[in-house]
Amino acid sequence: MLLWGTITYAWCAPAPHATTATGDSHTHHLVAGVVTNDANARRIRQQLDAARTAHENLLAREQQQAHDLEERRKVQQAAREQAHMDAEKAASLSAAMVDASARLQHTEQQAADLDSRIADLHTEQATLRQQLDREVARLSPLLPLAERLSLYPADTLLAVPLPADRAVTGLLVVHGMMADIARQTRAIHDRRTRLLQLDSELAQQQQQMRLVVSARESQRDTVNRAARAALEAQQRSNAAAASATQAVEEAARRASSVQDAIARIEETEQQAEKNLEQAARAAERAHNMQEATAARRQAHEMAAGAGPGITPATSSSAGAPVAGTVLTAWGQSTETGPATGVTYAPPSRATVRAPCTGRIDFAGPFRTYGQMMILDCGKHYRFVLAGLGDIAVTAGQQVSHGAAVGQMPQWNGGGSRPTLFVQLRQGGNTVNPAPYL
Repeated sequence: MLLWGTITYAWCAPAPHATTATGDSHTHHLVAGVVTNDANARRIRQQLDAARTAHENLLAREQQQAHDLEERRKVQQAAREQAHMDAEKAASLSAAMVDASARLQHTEQQAADLDSRIADLHTEQATLRQQLDREVARLSPLLPLAERLSLYPADTLLAVPLPADRAVTGLLVVHGMMADIARQTRAIHDRRTRLLQLDSELAQQQQQMRLVVSARESQRDTVNRAARAALEAQQRSNAAAASATQAVEEAARRASSVQDAIARIEETEQQAEKNLEQAARAAERAHNMQEATAARRQAHEMAAGAGPGITPATSSSAGAPVAGTVLTAWGQSTETGPATGVTYAPPSRATVRAPCTGRIDFAGPFRTYGQMMILDCGKHYRFVLAGLGDIAVTAGQQVSHGAAVGQMPQWNGGGSRPTLFVQLRQGGNTVNPAPYL
């Protein structure tokens, strides 16, 4: 067995000198195959590592995107909540302003009445002085004769001898003249007494006017600060979420008339309600019930209206939107036909108050109306106020009946007097606003 194995091994082993070239070639191929296999393995490992890294990066990106999306949702939700809080704060500030605005308007009306009374007193003074001047001018030629008669009655009457009948006539003339002089003297005395009374009353009225003006300015500052706070709160709310408000405001700006503006606003609101309902359905299909609920709530609020509508004024109502007097009543004949609203002649810088509870649809300059606002009272009733000097509210802001919404322009008595035009509309029709003011 050992010999056979030895022989067999000897036979199988190649001779060194006969197989050198063939062995080198075979070894070369073996080494090359091993190297190739190692390179392929490394390439495969690299590809696997790259794929694994790409997969891990993809997962990390997805996680980051999910995290960013969640953060954006949180920010958006926080913005919505902040906007809601700011809107509620603006509405609360507006409601808190009502009493202060009512007191301010009462003071402004009192100041306007005092100003009118003082002007009447000045006019009466001027009239009395003119009458006094005329009476003195009439009486002046007779005063020398009256003085001479009082000093030298006999010499004056008997200076020239006259027949008895003419002397009697002269005495009668003198008697009548003296009666006229006495009457004119009493009239002069009465007018001078009245002038002294007017001077005293005028001094009292002017003193009261100074007190009223001081109170008015203090109250005006208080109301203006509250109005600015409400406006700033609403502007923060609008900055967070104001797409519907902006659409309504832009629709009004593009309008060619007030009637067109009202029609565009209602059309825009109807479209916004449809869009919100579509958004709610899309959110439901995407199983995002939170967004669906929010969209439906917003649509419901929009459909419910911006306010409770309008009711006839009572003794406890806020009253006229501005102090002053009515210049043109509803239906009164004007150059352009029957008046479609009420025009007020207010005092300088008088505070303008909201004639109903509701939401501001538009606030700003509009065509030839000057500074104008449209106030949605709900149930398709809207008040239009035009001719303001400064507006203290913004589109989308919720205001309370009687809250300050702006001021009239400064007026010193020269030029054309600023007026406030108040129009009430139900849909596209004008309504007499007087019963609701």
